[in-house]
Amino acid sequence: MSKKDLLRGFSPSIDYRSMLLFISVGLLIIGLTLWNWHYDIRPRLINEAESNARVLAASHARAIESQFQNVSGNTDISLIHNSINEMLLINDPGTRETLYRGIALEVDYDVFPADYDMVNIDVGDTNCSECIISENPIFIHRTGELAAILKVWANPVFYQRLVDDIIDNLALLLLGVVVVLVLAWMTSNRLLYNLREREKSLTVEVAERKAVEDRLQQIATYDQLTNLPNRYLLQADLKRKLQETARNKKMLATLFFDIDHFKEINDIHGHEAGDIMLREAAQRVSDITRNYDLLARFGGDEFVMIMSNVTNRSDVIYVAEKIISSFNRPFELPDAEATVSTSIGISVYPEDGDDPSELLKNADLAMYRAKADGRNGYQFFNAEMNLELQYSQWVETNLREALNNDGLELHFQPQVNLDTGKIESCEALIRWPQGNGDQINPVDFIRIAERTGLINELSTWVLNETCRQVNKWTDRGYKTVRVDINLSSKDFSDKGVLYNFLQTLRRHNLQPHQIGVEITENILLESTDQVIKALSVLHNAGVHISIDDFGTGFSSLNYLKQLPLSGIKIDQSFVHEAPSNKDDLIIIQAITLVGHGFGLDVVAEGVETEWHESLCKGVGCNTMQGNYVSEPLSARRFAKQFLKKS
Repeated sequence: MSKKDLLRGFSPSIDYRSMLLFISVGLLIIGLTLWNWHYDIRPRLINEAESNARVLAASHARAIESQFQNVSGNTDISLIHNSINEMLLINDPGTRETLYRGIALEVDYDVFPADYDMVNIDVGDTNCSECIISENPIFIHRTGELAAILKVWANPVFYQRLVDDIIDNLALLLLGVVVVLVLAWMTSNRLLYNLREREKSLTVEVAERKAVEDRLQQIATYDQLTNLPNRYLLQADLKRKLQETARNKKMLATLFFDIDHFKEINDIHGHEAGDIMLREAAQRVSDITRNYDLLARFGGDEFVMIMSNVTNRSDVIYVAEKIISSFNRPFELPDAEATVSTSIGISVYPEDGDDPSELLKNADLAMYRAKADGRNGYQFFNAEMNLELQYSQWVETNLREALNNDGLELHFQPQVNLDTGKIESCEALIRWPQGNGDQINPVDFIRIAERTGLINELSTWVLNETCRQVNKWTDRGYKTVRVDINLSSKDFSDKGVLYNFLQTLRRHNLQPHQIGVEITENILLESTDQVIKALSVLHNAGVHISIDDFGTGFSSLNYLKQLPLSGIKIDQSFVHEAPSNKDDLIIIQAITLVGHGFGLDVVAEGVETEWHESLCKGVGCNTMQGNYVSEPLSARRFAKQFLKKS
């Protein structure tokens, strides 16, 4: 769910439910107040007003009554008349309103002997419907007889004043109630809004944190380029699948494979094209993978497939062949098409290991055997490979120690001009002597050094030791010859030995023509513009550059045309068999012809007999090298036997 979707339910708005609740409460309070006013307060106000009016009228009646006590038959009753008339003039001190609207006096003639017209009085408004009417009896004290009845029509100012006061207070009360309700609603609504905002914030925060956790989990367990499980998830899933396979008593196969010559894709087409190829390769193999199997990217161009529930090896072979076939189609890159192959190593549980690390290690070793067998194929792990792995690990450990403790040495084999018989150069060959007098085969430990990454250190040691030995011969008065050293394809990496070659010579005070470089034909496949430029710099500086073991690799006349070379060396396998094998003789003749056609010196390796010498000289080779001249010698023996004093 997106953040926008989360916020959709939390848009700030009026809480109509709470507002309706408070309006209902307010209306209920107002209704109860009005009901109470009509049925309780108002009647009590009327009673109180009437009571007040009667009390006031009674007080005035008592004043008039006192005047009745002295009335006789002939008494002037004008005082009574005046008092009654003056009552109409009495005003409310607060409002200045007249308190009485009308007054009537009805006299009992039997008690009060006087003229009717003079005694009975009807003054003011006695038809006032809203007035408060009170009847006040007037007695003769000495006899106790009822003398008259004083009727008073009181102005409802008594009632109105009370009503106004109550209404004002009631209005203030209701206003207060409304204000309190509004404030209470606003406060509660604000509180609810804040609670919802907090709830929204927490929801978004939790959702964002969950999204981050999911993303981190995805990054931690999946490869970001191919979206395949990465090495971490592979290890965990492989461990789980091994447990399931052990319970089911079946087989589990680990297929370890990579893209052959993938480095050339990156070097020639760029890393972006390499990424495209990796994604496409992952997709092609994913289409082959069964639902209950696992395909993961192990790193770089390496992939691992875990096949569980395997009943026999033919199932694994079928999948391996399908993987290999999936690489037959060209890969569409941004600027070109590229066709590559894959090599697969296979280890099987339980015979090849019972834990993830061992199965992966053995499958990896089997993959390298598949590459050694020509690539574009598969290889099952076997015990021989395990022995080879142990030997490889021993070589790696002890070779590193030998590099650090001067356990290596150089031997030198002369190269003789076939026309003059003079030594023109020699080849520096690395040797690794053991304490018992044996030698480790250089082919073996150089191959292992290339695979383990020690080759750059080894080549650097060879270059520096060669320079040191040349200076040592010079210091001892010998006239030196050019010494050629062998460089591996790994030495062509950025900031490798090849790119530091001239700086090393200058550091040892040597000239470029004193040290030559021999490269193998396999390097021709890696001849990018950068490599060609580096070789051109060495060639232009005067370094002798030749191709070693020519004819056994990926020979191409186009490479000979592009590369800045000084010579080629015919592989000894052709020289050995040339006297008895017509095909090998033809190859030597062709190589010599091609070399001379490009203006290159041609060196014949493996010359061991006089017959070999005659044959190589007859086909036009310039130089020979082999045990017929001399086996590789230590620096001291080589100088004593082949170098002259200057």
